[in-house]
Amino acid sequence: MRFSQYFRTGQKIFLHCADPELATGRTETITVYLHDQGPGHFMLQLRYGTEDEEHYPFSPGMPFDVHTDAYGVGIHLTGRFHSFVGKNLIRLDLNDDLEIFQRRTCRRIDTALGLRYTKGKGTLRSYRAQWEKNIQLLKAEYDPAKIPPFPRVPVNLSATGVRFSVKAPVDMADLCLLLLQVEPNGKPICALAEVVWVAEEEIDGRKRAGMRFLNILEADQQQIERLIKNQPTTPTQSA
Repeated sequence: MRFSQYFRTGQKIFLHCADPELATGRTETITVYLHDQGPGHFMLQLRYGTEDEEHYPFSPGMPFDVHTDAYGVGIHLTGRFHSFVGKNLIRLDLNDDLEIFQRRTCRRIDTALGLRYTKGKGTLRSYRAQWEKNIQLLKAEYDPAKIPPFPRVPVNLSATGVRFSVKAPVDMADLCLLLLQVEPNGKPICALAEVVWVAEEEIDGRKRAGMRFLNILEADQQQIERLIKNQPTTPTQSA
């Protein structure tokens, strides 16, 4: 199949890990850009990390779902990791299963949540490992009395991402490890997110930044969806 009709050099692509040993009960995503394409394969540019030890833990044959947008519709196909072909380039071998679908609008709301975050650059593997550690800790008995109060922060929230004012400097592709306390004194949600846009205006040393969740438990996404569904105010459509 010719994929060039729907994929162009520089196009943003989301790789969703489809390995059942890694992705059961969770969303696990990597953002890449199309560098080149050939018969049955893509050459994809990674945007996180420059050191080998900070790359996503790819393994030969690891399966991925490939998602992107083109011509106002969603595009999906599957593939498998082949190899690294440069410092930040990978080869993904593609299956002949391209699908086109109508994108579903993701509902968003403006609300206030308990929020803490840690921001960094080029540290995907380290942040992913910390996310994994945090979700294991949160599975244990949670005692809010032992945790300092979370500051309440105004956010724009959906099941796929969040927007709030971040302490400058903040840049595209920065990674954030987030703790979101949806209910006061409730067990927080831990998510790993990437910055996908940054407002130009800086106010009091902060800039508004939109983030997309890379790693989040499906149960936590469902909790966010319930919050949005039960929100009495009209959901916003802004990112």
